[in-house]
Amino acid sequence: MLSDSIKSTIKDAATKLTGNRKRAFMAKVTEDYFEGSARKAETVLGWYRHSVQLGLHERQTGIVCVDNYQARGRQS
Repeated sequence: MLSDSIKSTIKDAATKLTGNRKRAFMAKVTEDYFEGSARKAETVLGWYRHSVQLGLHERQTGIVCVDNYQARGRQS
């Protein structure tokens, strides 16, 4: 499928990204090389499956989740 060199390059690129950019990259790689299967990306590249699934969902819907968001109530 993918050579060890290519896997290493992809993993390295993913570690340099954060948040929704990382998820978008992971989703694109998953679509291109793993038939859109987050489970395959997890098995081959060691990525957290739920992050890949979220990235795929963000790509499909166009809605990007806000990272590390905490709702705050009104303070008196």
